[in-house]
Amino acid sequence: MKILDTEIEFDFFDADQVEKFEAEAKKVKEKSQNKEILNLSLSEALREECKMINEFFDNVFGNGTSEKIFKGKMNLQEHITAFADIVDEKIRQQKDLQDTLDKYSPNRVMRRTQND
Repeated sequence: MKILDTEIEFDFFDADQVEKFEAEAKKVKEKSQNKEILNLSLSEALREECKMINEFFDNVFGNGTSEKIFKGKMNLQEHITAFADIVDEKIRQQKDLQDTLDKYSPNRVMRRTQND
């Protein structure tokens, strides 16, 4: 999948990878709700939000991933777009998996073979 202009390898059907993704996404949510950010200047707050997302990408996809994606920039709009893209991709792939599971669930397959 591509995040901004960077190709990222990730398997949303691998339980271990998804577990790491979910844990890190939860950390971003919790950190972004931290009230201390409200007391920072705008530039400091922007930088802190970008750091949170950088840590997410590095922890989920490997060290250096955030540098590849953002090239050292601390642009919050780009960071949020990248984070939203990966969350949207997770949701899309989970829907595809659920559709496949619904189509080929053991109960449905058994009913189909009994009707033949």
